[in-house]
Amino acid sequence: MIVIRKVGEMTSLTEKLSDRSIGFVPTMGALHKGHLSLVKKSSSENDVTVVSIFVNPTQFNDPKDFERYPREVEHDLDLLKQVDVDYVFLPNRTEIYPQEDKQHYELGEISSKMEGAFRPGHFNGVASVVKRLFEIVQPKRAYFGLKDFQQFRIIQNLNANFNLGVDVIGCETVRDDDGLAFSSRNRLLSKEDRELALNLSKALLLMAENSTSMNHSELEDLGKHYLTNYPEIEVEYVKVVDPESFDHPSKKAEKGKRLALLAAKVGKVRLIDNMKI
Repeated sequence: MIVIRKVGEMTSLTEKLSDRSIGFVPTMGALHKGHLSLVKKSSSENDVTVVSIFVNPTQFNDPKDFERYPREVEHDLDLLKQVDVDYVFLPNRTEIYPQEDKQHYELGEISSKMEGAFRPGHFNGVASVVKRLFEIVQPKRAYFGLKDFQQFRIIQNLNANFNLGVDVIGCETVRDDDGLAFSSRNRLLSKEDRELALNLSKALLLMAENSTSMNHSELEDLGKHYLTNYPEIEVEYVKVVDPESFDHPSKKAEKGKRLALLAAKVGKVRLIDNMKI
């Protein structure tokens, strides 16, 4: 495993690897089993796997959230040595943004909903860094966890709109034994708050269990009502959508063809989760 910190070194490498398939896993570090599952999938489908670690400042609409975001680079590198990674791209801010990216990215109506509404500018920052990384690494395939399902759809739109030519692959959410979706932010939770956070996936499971007998608005109300039992959880949204359009699903949508999404603050930590229902 070779660590590369300079954009010039990375682009030179990708030119030399032009006859080999590159799989790419972009991350913000604080790695967990979900990230490692993406790495393993990339390694199984490509000649070379590159993992990037970069906490992207442009996708944080709250500077305090950016400062709090966990940074554990040495631990991350130790984890990556245990799986089949060829290169780790570990740039600093000036390498990724030698000049400020002032572009407004057209990402479709989906970018103004849910996460887009609660985190103004977030998806533009995601688009900025992903486009930049794709141009540097030149991957054939890139792997993203579907816990951030809306982000995944945004990146698909970005890839298509800018003809980046990458096969954007979504991988199922990995959960801990108790059902909590793995997230880098989980390590910011106290023991008590982690117990509270389990109710997010429980709310989604409750909605899934009732998906054949309720329409989307009834399911949303069910999830919200369940979470009112835990006033310590600050719910931002509970939504049921069509996973393609992100509009309300049709009344005839089959079980498993709707997507329930939620966002909430547990303590000072903002968490998101989703589930097909």
